[in-house]
Order: sequence, then C-alpha cells, then structure tokens
Amino acid sequence: MSEVISTGDTLVVHWETNPVSQSPNAVKSNKTDSGRTKKIILVADPSKGVQPQPGEAWICSVDRISNPKSESHGAIFVRPVSRKVEYHFKGVYIDPVKAQLIATILQDPRRNLMLEGDQGVGKSTIASAIAKTLGWEYRKVSGGLIKKFVFMLGRYIPTSDSSTLNFRWADSKLVASLREAENNPRRKYLLMIDEFTRIDEDARDALLDIIEGSVRVLRLPTGEEISVGDNVVFMAAGNVGEGFTLRREDAAAKDRWAIVKILVMPQEEELAHCMRLYPSCNRAELDRALTIVNQVRTARRDTKMRLSKTVSTRGAEALAMFLNSGFPIDVAMETAVVNQYSGSFDDPNSEAGRVYKLVMDALSKK
Repeated sequence: MSEVISTGDTLVVHWETNPVSQSPNAVKSNKTDSGRTKKIILVADPSKGVQPQPGEAWICSVDRISNPKSESHGAIFVRPVSRKVEYHFKGVYIDPVKAQLIATILQDPRRNLMLEGDQGVGKSTIASAIAKTLGWEYRKVSGGLIKKFVFMLGRYIPTSDSSTLNFRWADSKLVASLREAENNPRRKYLLMIDEFTRIDEDARDALLDIIEGSVRVLRLPTGEEISVGDNVVFMAAGNVGEGFTLRREDAAAKDRWAIVKILVMPQEEELAHCMRLYPSCNRAELDRALTIVNQVRTARRDTKMRLSKTVSTRGAEALAMFLNSGFPIDVAMETAVVNQYSGSFDDPNSEAGRVYKLVMDALSKK
C-alpha cells in the first residue's frame, strides 16, 4: 500500500460499479485520493439518507481492516460520512473549502446549516448548486413570506359560486414544499429558508420544532397533519447588514446552527463570471471597474465611511451589463454601484455621496 491506514482514519474513496453484484447501484473500490490500495468494502449505514453511487468520491471512516499486515490481502471496511463535492460549478464560484463544509453539514442529520453573507453574494445560487451536485431537489422559501406565524402555514381564501361565499385552504410555499416531499419519499429535498432572521420569534420557534424535533409533524389549522420525513433537509440563510444579521439573535438560537460565512468571489472569478454573462464586454474596462468595486467593498470596514451594505454580485453583474451596452464607466458605476446606497450622490454626508466620491477619485487616477 502507498499509505498506512488504520481503524478510525478518514479516507476519500473513489467508488465504481461492482459488476458481480445483483444490486444495480452496488459499488466497489480499491482507490483513494492517495492512490490504489487493497479492496475497500462499504459498510451499509441506514442512518445516512444518501449512499455512494458509482463514479462518486466519498469521505469515509475506516471501520475495520482485515489482515492489516498485508498490503494486498484482506479488505478495508469503511462507513460513508459525506460525499466529496466537486468544486467547480457552471456559472457559480464556490470556495473549495466552503463547498466541502456546506456539503458535510448538509449530509449530517444532526446538524443544521446557516449560510451568512451580504445580500446578493450568491447564497441561494451556492445552495442550489450543492443540492444539484448531491442529486437532491432544491426548494427555496422566503422568510419574508412566513414572517408571522399566522402566515407560516397558509391561509383561508374566500371563494364564491355566485350565490354562496365559501373559504378554501391554500398552502403556504413552505407547506406546499413539505407536502411535495411527503408525497415523494424516495426523493431527497433541500429546503432553504432564505432571510431566516426576518421571521418573527414565534414563527421561528415553531419552525425549529419541525427542523429539530424527534417527531417532525406539521399540524395545519384544517386539522391535517403533514409528516416531515428524513428525506427533507433544512437549511437557512441570513443576510449581513443592519436590521437582519444573525448576530442579533440570542446565543441559544445561534447555537442551533453551523454557520458558514459566504464572501464575495475573488476578483478574477467575478470577472470571469461577468464575462460569461456578457462576453462582448470590454474585459480590461470591466476589470478596472471591478477593482473600484472592491475598493468600495473594503471601505465598508472604514468607520468613517459608515456603509450599511456592500456591493453585491448582482451589482457587479449590472455593472457589466451597462459597460457591455456602451455606457461610459462613470455612468455605469454611478448607476450600478452608487445608486444602491441611501441618499444622493451630491450629498457628501450620505452613504451614496461618500461612495460617489470614492468612485470618482478612483476613476480620476490612471
């Protein structure tokens, strides 16, 4: 063997089809990230909702080794921990370490994932890409739509047959997603609660009872009960900024989540991302504009600037759109960046005025 393997170690195992098995998705392997080794046998783990499939690489823990002194005889018995997620997704950048953190948390039924980052940084896009890689269905519910407990489950809607006024029950998007998952128990669902910190405390507590409860049952005002099965994985996203950052929650609420912070992508990645959207844009001019955008982002940490938000990825995309359409760089920067801040560009005491000065000073330099 090229490496010494012991019980309790963690390996990245590359699985392939087992042609001698009667099961269509049976796997076998003798390959890890470090190279080839003796035969690797998968120990079934019923507590895991997803099992390794042919062609996938999985992080596995070594359960036991038969004939450990031999490099070729015997076998390594492993249990699946989490799938090793590919780090490159079409149209979206994910830091490799953050991608693996997200995938690991999502695949552990004892943990809840919270993505925290500035508005428009790409939290929903990242979650969707991870779900697609894992082969899961992705559903997103806005916390703003279930802000109040009374709206969280749905509502009665008046109907009329021209002579009688009646009411019928209409599911909220949250309930509709859970109902879909209940009707399709063989599918795995990632249900993302976006802007989680906008939800009022009573609704949030009721939701956490469903997420963390040992018996996950949602009771509707109609008397109906919806069972939330193991095929539903919850996650949440919170925006950083005044009024809605997760840090405004108490310590007990924060402790219920494994928090992964999502940052804006590196400039070279953001440039490539915007060029994919607008391939005829002047690359050098866009690169210059993004350099100034990142100066604005850095300025947020300056107490004298007093900026309540950062420039989002959507703002960078809008900038590329304007430049691609032939607008001068100063007009594109003012429209896509400065106007996203409160106040007016000609008021030096406003956020917009401070950002405008920073942008114009940067543009004046060659």
